[in-house]
Amino acid sequence: MLQAQLTQPPIHTSSPLLSLPYEVLLDILQTVATATSSLCPEDLLNLSGTCRHLYSIIQTQSSIWKLAFSTKYDTGAIYRRQLHTDYNWQANVKRRYRALSHCAYGVQACTSTGKVAWLNHVDWQCLWDMISEHDDMNITHILNHEVHKAAIASFRLGRFHDRDTYPVCLPILSVLVNYDFTLTRFLTSEQPSQLVSPELSQFAYDFEADALIPGPSYSLSETDPAEMDRLKLASSRFYPAQDALTSALHLFFVTIFAQHPDPYDAIPGCIPIPLFQLSSNMFDVEFLRRYERELFQASLDESRSGWEQRHQQQRERSAPAITNRYESSGFASKERYISDAYLVEGEWMGYYSFLDPDDSLASDRSNGRREDWFDGPMRLTLRRVPLDDEAPDSDQATYSMATSDFPSQHLRSSPLTRFEGHGSDNLGAFTITGLVDDTECGQMTWEKTYVDSAETWEYSGRFILPMGLCGRWGDEEYGGPWWMWRVEDGTSQADVVQPLVAGGGIAGAAAAVAKATAEAKL
Repeated sequence: MLQAQLTQPPIHTSSPLLSLPYEVLLDILQTVATATSSLCPEDLLNLSGTCRHLYSIIQTQSSIWKLAFSTKYDTGAIYRRQLHTDYNWQANVKRRYRALSHCAYGVQACTSTGKVAWLNHVDWQCLWDMISEHDDMNITHILNHEVHKAAIASFRLGRFHDRDTYPVCLPILSVLVNYDFTLTRFLTSEQPSQLVSPELSQFAYDFEADALIPGPSYSLSETDPAEMDRLKLASSRFYPAQDALTSALHLFFVTIFAQHPDPYDAIPGCIPIPLFQLSSNMFDVEFLRRYERELFQASLDESRSGWEQRHQQQRERSAPAITNRYESSGFASKERYISDAYLVEGEWMGYYSFLDPDDSLASDRSNGRREDWFDGPMRLTLRRVPLDDEAPDSDQATYSMATSDFPSQHLRSSPLTRFEGHGSDNLGAFTITGLVDDTECGQMTWEKTYVDSAETWEYSGRFILPMGLCGRWGDEEYGGPWWMWRVEDGTSQADVVQPLVAGGGIAGAAAAVAKATAEAKL
């Protein structure tokens, strides 16, 4: 952990370094701050312990800590999102080191002793910030400090703890599986008749399972003390704006393709699934939705605090309200909506899965689970079209990523985006018409109508960047999950992972990677 010198003043009063000109001294301190490869700037901290004056300079000079931070972590998103103006570089250097170290030590303890209490103290918010700000360096630290294994442990233990970490560990796993494909071996079922874990399968096919994933709770004037305590606990937990259910559905598909012994035989016309590289701009909308939710919660807290003070239930001074840093753009107002709906346009490829109802009787007799079925890949071409009361060129400026500053390029004046398209799968050609609703955090609904049979199926889902779109189709009686990813220039992004399926399929590639990597037990 970080050294005690951070909080205890040094006992010395002078150092030979203080005889140097201040500019030279500052240059030396900045060099010391960036010279070490360790995430903990130990040399800088040790130097601050040599005398009180150096301690004062190191603790108060933000440029030193900005350099220490920027040489270890990505800063592109911090500057693009305009967070740098009041960013506490020193505090975040310390917080990130502690969060990463806690995961590394915790996974090691879990492997050797089986202890899991450390999971209650994981700083998931700090870790998610690192993931969603990744451009070049952050993911390396995340993987080196076993954050993906901490998320696996949290997911597997979630059913014993009211699944309270599912909202964060599922999005983390959905992202990090792109960097460690062998994570899927921890997402399989212990039953030989079932491939994917019961939890992921339940999210895939049980349309009422959404209620199993907790979310933020809001209340303005609740007076019951027990309920107030529950709401305060819920509001203190961290909830990314990346949808946990959508992440679970993505993990469901990845696990099937990674662990199935022969996907080419089981899936007609099987096409390899893609793995994705992250960049922070893919998470800008997630950040904005999370920040808008934070502003909303702060406004509720302020209103509740005022109500309590008027009724003399609270005499202490309340915390200052959070200031909307993007207020001039119309962010978090009734006139502007956060949107990534423009991404719906383009070529898409993907799969949908279902359970064959004809298998239900045999499944009941054998006390086993019905098999996941695929009809082969589907290919779609989608385009945005105007709403009935919308001009063809309405709101087009918001779709250009280069025409305005952050966050304006992610804001729209209309909450609805209509799209149409066409495509085909193993059952034939079909047409598509649908809507993206930004009042529901980008909820997408669309109808898929087969041309020859006029049979129509309803789909719903959300963006899960950078992996594409995920959701469910059909209903409680007959349906299942679906996943689509973008196709660039007529070529599937799956082409970038063709080596994964050479010589033994995806499962064989995962096994080869696992064999080449030290086996970790959680």
